[in-house]
Order: sequence, then structure tokens, then C-alpha cells
Amino acid sequence: MTHIWVDANDCERRLFRDMLGSFMTGVTVVATRGGDGVVRAFTANSFTSVSLDPPLVLVCLAKTSGSYDTFFSAEHFSISVLGDWQRQMSNAFASRDPSVKAGALARLGGVDVPFVEESLATMICGRDRVIDAGDHIILLGAVDRFQSKNGQPLGYFRGGYVGFGLAVRELEQLGAPLFVGGLLERDGKVLLCRRQGSDRWEVPGAALSAGEQHTGILRSLFSRFGIQAEASLLYSLFQEAGEHRTTMMFSVEANGEAEPESSNGIEARLFGVEECPWDLIDGEMKRGMLQRFFREREAGCFGIYYDTADGGRVAALDGKPRPWAEWRPDLSAKPAAAR
Repeated sequence: MTHIWVDANDCERRLFRDMLGSFMTGVTVVATRGGDGVVRAFTANSFTSVSLDPPLVLVCLAKTSGSYDTFFSAEHFSISVLGDWQRQMSNAFASRDPSVKAGALARLGGVDVPFVEESLATMICGRDRVIDAGDHIILLGAVDRFQSKNGQPLGYFRGGYVGFGLAVRELEQLGAPLFVGGLLERDGKVLLCRRQGSDRWEVPGAALSAGEQHTGILRSLFSRFGIQAEASLLYSLFQEAGEHRTTMMFSVEANGEAEPESSNGIEARLFGVEECPWDLIDGEMKRGMLQRFFREREAGCFGIYYDTADGGRVAALDGKPRPWAEWRPDLSAKPAAAR
């Protein structure tokens, strides 16, 4: 294979940035309280450990950041390593929308030094030094105290979030071709699509080819319906009877309030629970999954379903996996119909 070298000093900055994105990282939120008492925070994946003795870490901040002056002079700051359940927090502190960031700032914990509560790990740092580094500065922090908890990290790779938990482990065991779909909910309704000439609706989805990422597939899929959307949490992992492929269903978050548009002979529409949309789609597992989605949305308690030989398991977002019958005891007689 022939390698094409690119001159790093004479190329578009975006090209260089995309190359750096091939290094998979975790995601952190860095926060401090300025001399004026105002709390500032930003999302960063440019974090690394520096020294064990003394305990030093560093994080980078762009000089164009609106928080540059505050962090440049900050005597203390926190670095919170986010878990995979904190994607919204990451998005909020990376947002340019002041109202979105303000809402996230209000949820920070800490008195003297603010930090993201319930994160995978949090370090409270004193300022060791600030180092000039091109269009960024390096905040070198001396770790004063820290805390950590069990959980899966929020990963970042080539411009998108990646997961390391349930989906990866289960797929390694199943070893089947993949199909990915997206559950997009808006105002209590779920988006379904229907191909021209068909009387059956479907959850939007597509086959995942080797080397493709589900984030890109789902982003492209929903853009056909005029919706900018990003895959969020894995919601369900299963294999329909008679199918040789494994289905991964993700909850999908839409950016904006655009109404779905039909495209290339494919009709798209939002369905509410009163329309019993699960009766309009094929596949026992998919029908049960859609029923569960509406029930869990009403209860405000979500879990991740994955198919197993004993009738399936649900991993509650606040606990360890438990049998489906324990998740919904009232449906234990027909677990397959409630997925």
C-alpha cells in the first residue's frame, strides 16, 4: 500500500484536525470559578496524565475560547472524565448556544471549584503553570484530590462518540452481519418510514457494511428525511427469528425542530402511542421494542434490551442487567412480545 504524506505546515487546518481525530480519546469537562464569581466550563478531549510524582495532568484550551481569560488566570480548576451516560453534558459544554451552556452550568456541583457530578472520575487541580502552545494554551494542573467510580467511558473518535460496553461485547460473541436502526422521538411520537407500494411501516435503518460506523449511517439516513440527527444510546440489541443478521437499535437525538420529509419514494411520519404503531411494523422483536419504548418514555425509566437464550435481558441505565421478567413482572408470561 502506498502512503501519501501530507505537509502538515502547508495543508488545510481541517485536514490536519481530521487526522488527529484518528486518535481515540476520552471526553472531559474542565470547569473553574472566575474572580468575578462566574462559573466557566468547556468540553475537552485534549487531556492527558503527565506525572505520578508529583501528580500532574494537563488539558489544552484554544486561545479563541470565550473562557480563555478566566482559565489563563485560574488558580484552581476541575477536570471531570465523563461516562457514557453523560453525552448530553459533553454536548452542552461544547455548544455555542449560551442558553444550553447556562443550563449545564447550573447543574454543576462543588462550592469553591465546580465540577460535573456523577462523572467517571473528577480531579480538583491547582494551577501549576500555563504554557503557550501555538493557537492553544496548556493548563498544567497539580492534582490536589480526586474521586472515581465504576462505569464505561464516553469515547470520541473521528468526530463522533463511541461506546465500549454492552454492544461491543455482545457483538463479539454473536459474530453476525449487522443492521442498525434509529428511534427518533419528538413530542411523544416516534418516526417511522414506509417504502412506496408497501402497506407496512419500518423503523428507519440500514445494513452496516464492514468499516462503516453506525453514527455515520444513521446521520445520513435521517438527513434524507430533512432531519439533522445523531445516534445517542444503544437501546436494543437482538436477532429476529429466521434472520441471520443482528439488529442494533439506537435512540436518536434530533438537532432542531424540522418536520420529517418524504424522500425518493419513502414516506416518513411521526406516530403517537394512541395509533399503536407497533401493529404497523413487521418483526416480533421490533414490535415489542417499540411497545417498550413508549412504556419506558411514559415512566421516565429506560433500559437497554439485548437478546439472550432465557428470554432477554434489560440493562437498566442505573443498575446491572436483570431478566426481562424482573424488569416488567406483569409481562413475564410473554417476554418476547414486550421487547
